[in-house]
Amino acid sequence: MKKNILFCGTPFFAVASLMSLFKHQNELNYLLRGVVTIPDKIAGRGQKARESAIKKEAKRLQLPIFTPKDLSERKFMNEIEKLNLDLIIVVAFKKLPKLLFEKPKIGTINLHASLLPKYKGAAPINWAIINGEKDTGLTTFFINEVIDAGDIILQSSININHEWHANELHDALMNNSDEIIKKTIKTVLSGCYKRQIQTKVINPATEYARKIKKSDLIIDNLFWQKKTLQEIYNFMKGMSPPGIRVRILIQKNNNENMKKNIIITRVGDYKTISPSLNRSKIDSIYIDTAYKNQIIVTNGSESFNIKKLKTENGKELSSQDFYNGFIKNKNTSNQISICK
Repeated sequence: MKKNILFCGTPFFAVASLMSLFKHQNELNYLLRGVVTIPDKIAGRGQKARESAIKKEAKRLQLPIFTPKDLSERKFMNEIEKLNLDLIIVVAFKKLPKLLFEKPKIGTINLHASLLPKYKGAAPINWAIINGEKDTGLTTFFINEVIDAGDIILQSSININHEWHANELHDALMNNSDEIIKKTIKTVLSGCYKRQIQTKVINPATEYARKIKKSDLIIDNLFWQKKTLQEIYNFMKGMSPPGIRVRILIQKNNNENMKKNIIITRVGDYKTISPSLNRSKIDSIYIDTAYKNQIIVTNGSESFNIKKLKTENGKELSSQDFYNGFIKNKNTSNQISICK
């Protein structure tokens, strides 16, 4: 007899897992009985209903869709009871109440975007980049009452390219989720597996990956003074997209100053710099025409480039477009300072 599985998810990251569950039904002898996702959100100027990425995909696959406001509500739980579930698979969804995650006969499995027990929480991809991790991965585990703390089933690891931003790591992990979801279902349905209890994380900084707040995306001159250049570089990669907002003062050679709010969306080329770019302050950004109009962040001995940025309420620009549009004196170096 085929097993019954329910999927819970919301964002685009979870779509690859849903597709994996859908396409392997016959091979692994189970039925995908439906999808649980969040209710439509009213957004935009026209106040139109906006469906989650998972709802859109579930509609395309013609799967039953459940969008309860409260996962504990009686009407929803009655519908779930009728499905006679063996497993629930959760990817990038909110916390499930105990009466729901204990409903399936085998249990409820979560796919998490880190190598647990490291980086429990809402933003493991961002914090892995920010903390300069060399590798990360995916973990499937049985859900219990403590967030991301259940017994591990399987893990797969991935090396983090040193220039990857959060979106690139996101996509790499998403693309790997197909295989680990398939292997996890096959392993669990076979009944031949061991549950690995999670150990304690030695480094507290890597134990919990808290949710990214809007305030995290706005940095001031104090941030630049307290962080090393490597930490600043990693932070910008980990927050992009959408990117970090900073206020700058362009000091022009004709004694004109211009303050602008910019959003840095892509950085790269971290390296030891030429002596000709030697600077003493870490709280300054310099544009040097001798280096192909690059925007160079430097602490005097190392540097990285700002490759793409946005002006306030403007479109994304390359560093050279920004240079051509906002710097008048192109024959000499121009200093851009961080300001409050």
